[in-house]
Order: sequence, then structure tokens, then C-alpha cells
Amino acid sequence: MNVLYECYQASLIKLKNYLLSFCDFCTPFFSRFGHDTCYKKMDLKAVVMAAGTGSRMREITSGIPKCLLPVGNIPLISSSLNILKQAGFLEAIIIVRENEKAKVQNAIENKFDLKLDIVGIPKHEDWGTADSLRHIKDKIKSSNVIVLSCDIVSDFALQNMIHLHRLRGSSLTVLLVPFPKSLKEAEVPGSKKKCKFERDIIAMDSHGKLIFINAEADFEETVPFKRNILEQNNEIKIYSNLMDAHIYIINQDLVNFIMNNVQISTLKGEFLPAAVKQQFNFKKQNNNTECNESSLAPILNQECIDLKKLAFDLSSANYSMYNSQPTLENKLVCFSYIDKDCFCTRVNTLVAFANINKKISNSFSLMGVEQVKSHQFQKSQVDSVSVVGENCELLPKSSIKQSALGSNCKLGEKTKITNSIIMDNVTFGKECVIQNSIICSNVVMENNCSLKNSIIGPDQTVQVLTKLNCEILQGSDHLMEI
Repeated sequence: MNVLYECYQASLIKLKNYLLSFCDFCTPFFSRFGHDTCYKKMDLKAVVMAAGTGSRMREITSGIPKCLLPVGNIPLISSSLNILKQAGFLEAIIIVRENEKAKVQNAIENKFDLKLDIVGIPKHEDWGTADSLRHIKDKIKSSNVIVLSCDIVSDFALQNMIHLHRLRGSSLTVLLVPFPKSLKEAEVPGSKKKCKFERDIIAMDSHGKLIFINAEADFEETVPFKRNILEQNNEIKIYSNLMDAHIYIINQDLVNFIMNNVQISTLKGEFLPAAVKQQFNFKKQNNNTECNESSLAPILNQECIDLKKLAFDLSSANYSMYNSQPTLENKLVCFSYIDKDCFCTRVNTLVAFANINKKISNSFSLMGVEQVKSHQFQKSQVDSVSVVGENCELLPKSSIKQSALGSNCKLGEKTKITNSIIMDNVTFGKECVIQNSIICSNVVMENNCSLKNSIIGPDQTVQVLTKLNCEILQGSDHLMEI
């Protein structure tokens, strides 16, 4: 009987490997089919995280919620909502800070064919993404969850990831994309320095099962791997050039784990490494010993297993062919979903914000909102790739090239703006020259000012004849050079 059982297991593994390879091949074609049935079976709730303060770009987020930063003149969060809409979702939960709830609602309501439930979290709480999920636990009770960050700009086909998540019987699936090459050599606006990026060290087996995921900053010269992990995997691929896009599909058991473990504050930094690690937190047991408990003991409580069953249970080929919702009572398995063909960037730094706005003409299709067409202005010039918001005034001989201009702005005579981002309610005097710069809302710039690679914070007045190069003006007329 044991021999027959072993043969059966071996055959099943080969069959599942074949099916997985077939599924990987067919994934690009999944989007041709309907999605509603899939989401109903999985009871998949969509949650958009939009409560971040934009700590890596406070120079421009002090006067506007991060999720409403303009891409062209469309709120950043629009791209995440468009990803859900294109995948067939009908509703989504958006988590924002309570004091920003009205602003977000006014900016996005009635813009998408989605029922949006905007939930506020306390203004002064220093909560991470896992804390925010616990705040809405009553809304996602008994559900699988898909979590998206509000700062994603992408044409990624989410439905493909969802289909493969089900076929693999995954407990957690993480979207990985190539790190945008255009960001690596870009200069930081307001600085003479190159931007430093935080990379991840990601390891997976040949089928995309996650073996290791941690930030590069957590290690010095070497990255340790446990011997039992190496023994259980014949092939391990290690990446440092992939970006975690912050799109996660999390099955109900892991959602419950997040709810029950208040010490976990963030999804990226704390939950992901813990979940991936727990796949291997099983040990061979003798008949006279008890099973060791892990931090996931309430979920992973199971009887002792022998070595052969252990190898099978931990195998990347051990996918559920029959159950669309595997439970952690039987297994915990975490997968990556790598999409090397989509356009995807996270707008979470000044460099990324400036870079996405340099691609204005290509970005509007990703935002899911109809482009506001540039108006015709007599005796002034606006090139074909620039965007001009509503109620703007351009006086004679002014020009805008490769730039985004918000609403209610005014350009004085002979003012020239090139490769820059101008937010709402900005007034320029005559003969100003703006290059490679970011100017926030409610700024007044007097005559004959010159800006190059600089940032002007909100509500500032730039005095006549001011010349700035690689500088930041913010606060109470405080000039700071980096």
C-alpha cells in the first residue's frame, strides 16, 4: 500500500506541475472571460490603502493628501481604482485619514462605476497598513481580501493574478514587477543628488513560490537562508531587481491572522516576511514528541506528520486542484506573480512623482478618467503633450512645454514653463522661467523669477527676481538647500 501511495503522490505532483505550466501559459488569455463568478466564489473584498502621509515627499504633501497628488491633473488614486474597475470589481473600500475624508470623496466621487466605501482612521494615529485593515475588520469579516496601495500607476491586468491565485491554491499572492529603469538615474527634485532606492531581496522556487522576502536594508553583507529551506527546494531564484508593487491577495485565514495579532503593524515590512517564513516552520517529529507550535499556531494547528508527507506538503508542486479556498489548517503557501510586460510604477518618492508626470501623454489611459483637453489660448503656446486645467489664463507670449498645469492658474506675459508640475491656484508674474520644477498649490510667483530643478511648497510667495537652482522653498518663506 505504501508503494502504491508513493506512486500516486509522484503522479499527482507531475500532473499538477503540468497544469501549473499550462496555467502560466494561458494566464494572458484569462482576461477574455468573465470575472464576476470568480470574485463571488472567493468573496474577494477590494481595499485601497490611502491613509499614508507621503513621508518620503513631505515637501509636496503638506497641503494635499498623498492619494490626491496630481498625475497630469488627475488624482493619483484614480489609477488604483481603474485597476479594480478593469478587473470587473463593482465596489471597493478606501481607507483614508479622517481629516482628509471629505477632500478624497469630493475628488473621486462619481468618477468611476464603483461603489466606494470611504473609511476614515484617526488623524493622529501612527498606524500601518495592517493596523488599518484591523480598523475595518467588520467590513471584511469572513472574506478574502485584495489590498492595493493608492500610489500605483499601472496598466496591470489584475484579473490574471486573481485567476492564477485560485489555480495555485495560494494563501497569499504578491505582485512583483521590474524596477523602473527610468528612476535609477533620475535626480531628486530640489537636490543635486541622485535618488537612493530601497531594494528587496526576494527568493522563490521555479514555480514562483515565495521562499524569502525582506528589505535589503535589513542585512549587511550576506543574506542568511536556513538549511532546511535549501534542502526542500532543488532550484531557488534570487532577485534584487524586482519591485513589490504593493498589490496583495490575502486569503481569509491569513486575514484572520492579521486581525488576531496586533503586534503586526505593516503588511509589507512585518506581515509578508512572517507569512513566507511560516511555510517552513514545520519540523519532523518522533512518535514520542509533540508538534512544535509556531506564531501561527491557532491557524496551523495540525497533527504531527512524517517526513514524506512533510516533503509533499512543503513542495511548491502541492497545489490544490479541487479547492478554490485552501485553508491554513492543511497548508500555508505564498506565491509571487511576476508581470514583466506591464507598465507599473509606485509614486511614493519625489523622483517617481516627477517621472510619472513627464509621461503625461501616456498616463491618462492608466488613470481611468477622461483627459482634460488643453484649451486654445491666443498668442501663447501649449505643446501637444502638456495638460492645462480648467479656468486657466495664459497671457501673450507665455508657453508651456512637457508640463502639467492645474486648475485656476495664471501665467504672466512671456512666462515659460518647461518639464514641470504646477498644481492648482498658482499665479505667475511676467517673464518667469520654470524648468524641471514642482510648484504646489496657492503659490504666487512675482515678476522675473527663475526656477530650475526646485520645489516650491504650498501657500508660498516667491519675491521678484528670485533665482533658485536645486532648492526647496517651504514653510514661512524658509529657504532650504539640500
